[in-house]
Amino acid sequence: MFDSVEQPSSLLDRFAAGDVSMATIDSWQLLHTTADRDPEALAEALQMAAAINASAFTSLAPRAGFGLAVVGLDHRCHYADSRFRAWFGNPGDSPALRRLTHQAARQGQASGLVDDLDGSAMAACAAGPQAAGAWPLPPEVLEIAAAGSRRIVLICFAPSRDKSLALEAAGMLGLTPLESRLAEAMLDAPTVQVAAERIGVGYETAREALGKIKKRLGVKRTSDIVRRLMTLMCGDIFLEPDLKPLMAKVLGATPAEARVGALTAEGLSAPQIAAELGVREATIRGQLKALYAKAGVGRARDLVRIVTEAGALVTMTHGAETALQPESLSGRLRVIQTRDGRQAAYWDYGPRGSRPILILHGSITGRTLPPAFVAMMHAKGWRPIVPQRPGFGLSDTHQGDYFTTCADDMADMLDALRLSQVRIAARDDGAGAALTFAERYPGRVSDAILLRPNASGTRQVRSANTVTGAVKRLFYTQPDLITLIAELMRRQNSTHLLRETILRSAQPIAADQRAISEPTVMTSLIRDCQAMSARTIRGFATEQSLFARGWTPPRQVGGASWRIIEFPEMPMPGIEAVFGYLPGISFGELPEAGLFPYYSHPEQVAGLLTL
Repeated sequence: MFDSVEQPSSLLDRFAAGDVSMATIDSWQLLHTTADRDPEALAEALQMAAAINASAFTSLAPRAGFGLAVVGLDHRCHYADSRFRAWFGNPGDSPALRRLTHQAARQGQASGLVDDLDGSAMAACAAGPQAAGAWPLPPEVLEIAAAGSRRIVLICFAPSRDKSLALEAAGMLGLTPLESRLAEAMLDAPTVQVAAERIGVGYETAREALGKIKKRLGVKRTSDIVRRLMTLMCGDIFLEPDLKPLMAKVLGATPAEARVGALTAEGLSAPQIAAELGVREATIRGQLKALYAKAGVGRARDLVRIVTEAGALVTMTHGAETALQPESLSGRLRVIQTRDGRQAAYWDYGPRGSRPILILHGSITGRTLPPAFVAMMHAKGWRPIVPQRPGFGLSDTHQGDYFTTCADDMADMLDALRLSQVRIAARDDGAGAALTFAERYPGRVSDAILLRPNASGTRQVRSANTVTGAVKRLFYTQPDLITLIAELMRRQNSTHLLRETILRSAQPIAADQRAISEPTVMTSLIRDCQAMSARTIRGFATEQSLFARGWTPPRQVGGASWRIIEFPEMPMPGIEAVFGYLPGISFGELPEAGLFPYYSHPEQVAGLLTL
């Protein structure tokens, strides 16, 4: 009856046990039948899996933010990297680290704040070799930790201590060189005067630059600047929006102190907090003073910094895996504030004088472009720009209509780049954002290309007899499960599981198999997928829901001509009827292309996009 040797009951059992990703990969043929026969049982099994994998996130963090050490319970240091020694000297000489080490020996893992050699607080975690196995540790460190009994791994996370990370984050926010240097100095300088002296400028110059930074970022307080910098410096990581439990756990804050601290981290002043909570301002200031003492800081921006770093470390050390961010990506990552006050990100591959083309990413990959493809676009005189849609990567989730927000974000990006008109290229689910942009801003679209575009309806599912097609078909027939399944996907995007998913998904297309056989390509795809969903997967879930529930493409769009490039190995029935109304429409093919065309066919795709 079934193509798989398993039966629907075994699939549900594996789902209920939390093994959603591998069960789907192994038994994708059963997905649709199981959903048709017993959708309630499927939903229940997925809910059980969600409870099991509640905190199994994968994070990508900067290498320069970590310090690592291995110590014994006899306080002997078996390993310490240069950053750790610069911060603490010999870890065995630190009373706070010794306490954390013994606490981890009793409990298995322990987190807290420790003072460095200068007396400044820093987020730290300690655990045995097994618990630390998912941390970003070099193999030799794990070997040292496992070489003897009763050894403990210490990890500290302080990206604010690395000047290059701060300057890089400031550059992402579009700050000038002077503004970037001042923002970096303000991470720990007690006053603007001290920051000005540190970077070698006058006080008035620094004060004027600080005002420009606040205006550019749309913030009012220096602590808000620190918060914007720190969220970028910590990497592609889920930061718990509710800081109160974190302050209670890491700082030992009372509920009242944690509530006040969370509002302070959001940028509210003491008078504003007092008004919101309906208490006296003196009470708020007293609670803040107590909280600052527990955190070992003296200002709101220092509290924001230490709580952000501590929160990031808790996520990383309690999640499924923490990997290091790639350090050799080409292009420039930029983050802007949109018209509705959100954050939106994009990659600009330059050069500035070339013809601009917006290249919209796919369903869950395509945030970055492979160097070979970028080089070919440059050689043909084009400037690739890759927006991250709302709820993907570093872009905040949408607040109103999703595709309208996508279009408005893209317009805001073009305004920031001072570009009046562009060519658009979009693949699979990116077609929705491309069409909506062309509807809302027809004069800003010169022409457009849609690569393997998706559309609504079960009859428009591509490659239904593959694992990716089976999941898509499940989404279309059971749209109420999309958000739950998407969140489970996010919680099961470890390197191992993603590698297996990519290997299985590539099986139907020989060109995809050849592309991912190159280790650097496989790693790039894995890290791309992890970065796209590390903070949230709401963008993916929203797009899938819109397509599943019958989203209708706009009929009146700009652009002198539209080209549809179909992939014969992954056809969509009736594609001419779906997109035949577009102005100047023409249809073409890219033979042998599959899921990863920028990697498998860089020259051909570059040629199609630059015709």
